[in-house]
Amino acid sequence: MGFILLLLYSLLAPLIAALYAVFFLLSPRRSLMKSLGGEVRERLGLGEPAEGPRPVWIHAASLGEVKAVSKLAPELAKAFNAPLLFTSSTASGRAEASKLGEARLAPLDFYPCADSFIGRRRPLMLVVAETEIWPATLYAAARAGVPVFMVNARISQKTFSLYRALWPLTRLAFSGVKQVLAQTAADAGRFRLLAGLEGRVTETGNLKHDLLGVSAAGQDKVREFLEASDWHGCPVFTAGSTHPAEEPVIIEAWLEARKKVSNLKLVLVPRHPERLSESEAALRKASAAYLRWSSPVVHYGSDCLLVDEMGLLQAFYAVSDVCFVGGTLDDTGGHNLLEPALFAKPSLFGPNYRNARHAGDALIKGKGGFLAETAPQLAEILTSLLTDRAAMTAAQLNSSKVLASLQGATARTMAVITEALR
Repeated sequence: MGFILLLLYSLLAPLIAALYAVFFLLSPRRSLMKSLGGEVRERLGLGEPAEGPRPVWIHAASLGEVKAVSKLAPELAKAFNAPLLFTSSTASGRAEASKLGEARLAPLDFYPCADSFIGRRRPLMLVVAETEIWPATLYAAARAGVPVFMVNARISQKTFSLYRALWPLTRLAFSGVKQVLAQTAADAGRFRLLAGLEGRVTETGNLKHDLLGVSAAGQDKVREFLEASDWHGCPVFTAGSTHPAEEPVIIEAWLEARKKVSNLKLVLVPRHPERLSESEAALRKASAAYLRWSSPVVHYGSDCLLVDEMGLLQAFYAVSDVCFVGGTLDDTGGHNLLEPALFAKPSLFGPNYRNARHAGDALIKGKGGFLAETAPQLAEILTSLLTDRAAMTAAQLNSSKVLASLQGATARTMAVITEALR
């Protein structure tokens, strides 16, 4: 049954690819197809047989997945003394991957194409990033004796249900998988219930958390501003990566908190500087005295700083007492909730943090982050932290502990892969 399903899938794959090509050619986005002719050979898995050492083949579908494995990839190359060969499904992913090693567009998930590619490149292993489950490619790797590792793996409930229903195909596709290295316990639990993966799933954490690092950009300028203005010694509340719909709520909460913390300053760092006029309109509506970061003169008596320059968010997080992470009070889904923890700062955020669910849940559970849905709730948490030294100290310590507990996925992933290939 599994082979029949794989055959049907393989017959459908070229048809689906052709339909996508027709769709783009007939749509306003047809400019994306300009290089189609030059990409056909890569999509078909064609090319000259490779010479030299067998590569570590990493498939990362798009830009985000390539970035996720950007720390792991060089460590794999070093550990196995092998070159890196990346495949990606998008041009932007391929461009990013080319900074790390050889990069190509991924062959079509059609058994003859995948088999041809594997036969020509002779990969030492296949490392698949995040959500990519390509049955034909995985089966071709298994037939060729290429060990497969699914890293930073995650699977939604919907995808899990589909693959569980197609269990004969799933068992066949996963026959060459050595280990699934899942991001979270929930992901690991779902993978363990899929046919063919019994005893081959490990929770290793999110590789992206290991990419977090402190940037020195702008820190000197920010400190100079604080020393030169009347902000020196005042508590600072930085709201980073904010969106227009969130800013009135943040401003209202800040003004409410100032009733008990009179010298509290607000730093507003919009996600999109081109929409700064909307931020200014919200500040003017609230009658809040503010100045722009780019202002040539340091104004006294301004309690809010509107940052209109890119690359300064970490510098302001570093000098703040409490931070708010944007994209969580609107429909965006949240930005980097862990970034304030780099500086042992407690994070506040809204209820919509689906893009960083695991990190947000960990921060809340570890009491290094706090959820607020309304301006009064935000003001209450902010006031509580700023007026209770013990609460603030505990939140700072907890923030650092949560970050430390979420990091280390790269080392854990390397350990599992190395052990599996001994």
